[in-house]
Amino acid sequence: MRIRDFLFRKYAIPTVVILLLLSALILVSLRVKERKGVAFMDGLLMEVCSPFQKGSTFVIKKIKGVCEGYLFLIHLRRENEELKKRMADLQRENDQMREMVLSHERLRKLLQFRETLSSTAIAAEVVGRDPSSWFKSVTINKGEKDGVRKGMAVISPEGVIGQILKTAPSHSVVLLITDYNSAIDSIIQRTRAKAIVKGGGENRCQLKYLLRAEDVVAGDRVVTSGLGGNFPKGLMIGEIREVDKKGHGIFQYAELAPSVDFTRLEEVLVIKESPPPPREEKGKKVKKTR
Repeated sequence: MRIRDFLFRKYAIPTVVILLLLSALILVSLRVKERKGVAFMDGLLMEVCSPFQKGSTFVIKKIKGVCEGYLFLIHLRRENEELKKRMADLQRENDQMREMVLSHERLRKLLQFRETLSSTAIAAEVVGRDPSSWFKSVTINKGEKDGVRKGMAVISPEGVIGQILKTAPSHSVVLLITDYNSAIDSIIQRTRAKAIVKGGGENRCQLKYLLRAEDVVAGDRVVTSGLGGNFPKGLMIGEIREVDKKGHGIFQYAELAPSVDFTRLEEVLVIKESPPPPREEKGKKVKKTR
């Protein structure tokens, strides 16, 4: 009995298949012999098999739907990634176009300012900055082959930037007016008082040798005096931020805020030559009479 149960459990599926095949053969033979009896058996077989067919059809549809949904999701994911990449490319192109427009506007303003100068000037682009905290300088993309020489003035439409410190064939280093080694002859625009603008470090300058007796207040504009020959007269340097007449001596202390924002400096003008100083009028020669 145990052996029969073991054999039945082990060969249950083959046994069922064989029985089904035998039933099919019997039905075919009966259908050949007697048409009416077979029709009844066919109907019975269809009723018995229909639930299994419906179930298998439902399972197949579900599996097909899952596969199609999975393939659709893969396609949708790929399309989404392509759209994101396209959007990133368009955003980058848009940023580049905006930067070009802003650069064009700055250059237009720079060239318009150059036309107002009586000196010869060339436009240059800032390509580097001194990373140290001791020196305040920038590097521009114009050098000796462009006619740039040491000591030339560097300006912008906002005001004075500095002067050329070192030159190379294609690049130059500009010493900013905020550097401690910078010194520019200047005058107070309102009172015409003379002083020297010295660099004071982070975006500030000081007025040196400003007489205590001079009338100077916060908000006064300071411009170049034109002395020394490097800077044309009347260029904006900055505004006085603080005045202190305390202490002793013949000079007073004044702090200057430069008119140029050196943290946003991108394009500059290098003045190659300043206008010659005005000549003194000579008296007319009197012709000798005989």
